[in-house]
Amino acid sequence: MNHSPSSDISAATSPQAQAATGRRPGTGIGKAMTIPGQVVSVLVLVLPLLVALYMSFTDWSPTRGSLFDASFVGFENYSELLVYDTRFLYAVLRTALISIICLSLEFAFGLGLAVLFMREFRGKSLLFSAFLTPMMILPVVVGYIFWMLFQSNGPINQILEFLFGAQACVEWFRSAPFAVTAVIITEVWHWTPLFFLILLSGLNSVPENPVRAAVILGASPRQVFWRVVLPMLKPVIIVAFVIRSMEIIKLFDEVFMLTRGGPGSSTETISLYIYKLAFNDFQLAYGAAAAFIVLIGSLVLVHMLLAPVRDQLLDGGR
Repeated sequence: MNHSPSSDISAATSPQAQAATGRRPGTGIGKAMTIPGQVVSVLVLVLPLLVALYMSFTDWSPTRGSLFDASFVGFENYSELLVYDTRFLYAVLRTALISIICLSLEFAFGLGLAVLFMREFRGKSLLFSAFLTPMMILPVVVGYIFWMLFQSNGPINQILEFLFGAQACVEWFRSAPFAVTAVIITEVWHWTPLFFLILLSGLNSVPENPVRAAVILGASPRQVFWRVVLPMLKPVIIVAFVIRSMEIIKLFDEVFMLTRGGPGSSTETISLYIYKLAFNDFQLAYGAAAAFIVLIGSLVLVHMLLAPVRDQLLDGGR
């Protein structure tokens, strides 16, 4: 019997031959090609993280010489932050409050827009692009735009004066409640499109059979939405909240441009507080400890948010 070279090659590279030898072609080369990427990842991500972690257990500051000459203080920075530093605790609570209000409003507006865009109407494609535009703007630019809008003689006060008279004008950045309101309005305008986009994608992926079955059984459109469509959107909603939560915990640019944390510290978020510790007060070790507390808290929050749908998400990815 004659054997052609091509048949020998195909036999050697067949799944049965690879299983027998325990090798796959190109495996060694593929692993070798990932080494540069792994080295870069270690140098860019892991090494700075380890240095910052070590720093958080010292009393080092840039005015005290080398980091490795600093005194090792253990968990002193962490205990100081969690027990005695009321400014840090208030910054955490303030960030949580702003996050809850912003996420609730962004979800409500985003869901409303997503439901609206499930229908066909004139100018839909143009409005779709317009509603996504805020998300594409840099946060620092958004902060500067709204800083101009909220000025005492800015467009927002002029509109309020036109509608309700001069008594309706507000000094937005001189009162704590109004300053927090300005931050919330800015955040909601900037990031509602993210919820809108994710929820619209989720609505478009809802299977039609359960909806049709509910309609045949006599369910009203409202009942179909609340009892059929919305429960099926649960994984999408949770993922949207997780993504947005991770972003809003890092809220810095808009607050820095709008209020610098003022008046006083009434709008000082956790990111802004850590920035001031590190770059205004030069307490880099103390700021590193605060950053790791926020990191651990963020990981716990993500774990709690994903817990209800983790198995469903993992099973769907197989």
